[in-house]
Amino acid sequence: AVVGRLGTGSSGINAEYGQNTVVNEVTSIIHPEIREASEYFGKIKMWIQLQVPKIEDGNNFGVSIQEDTISEVGGYFEYLRSAFDECYRYHGTRGKIASKVMKYPSLDDYAQYLCEVDCKQFQLIRILTNELKMIYSCVYDILNKNSEKIKQPRSQTSINLY
Repeated sequence: AVVGRLGTGSSGINAEYGQNTVVNEVTSIIHPEIREASEYFGKIKMWIQLQVPKIEDGNNFGVSIQEDTISEVGGYFEYLRSAFDECYRYHGTRGKIASKVMKYPSLDDYAQYLCEVDCKQFQLIRILTNELKMIYSCVYDILNKNSEKIKQPRSQTSINLY
């Protein structure tokens, strides 16, 4: 139903090809969520990094868990930043295509291309919404399962050999 609203001449696109209200509406919902998640993951990454103790010989299993967690959260952080940027690129791409549609109104291919770009963006937003849920779940799982080693990477018991 929504994809039908994205087509040319429908209620999703204004008459001058100036904007796609459906895509703009869902973008205005997901964009702040992506920004917020990215900020959270950046803070989590920094907090774990600050928990890493100084480099010593031995007893580094907890430190390797911290490093793996930093890498995992950092990967999600970078993915979300990339997704955030992709939302901005859509508007530039769409603007160029819309100008071609207005310049060459007799070429239906440009109008079709504009519709396909809108559909692609809408699908991307749907995918991002599902992936955002998955990413939150994965980060929660990683932090929950490894919270002790993240907070205290080395055991406090030391054996005195002397």
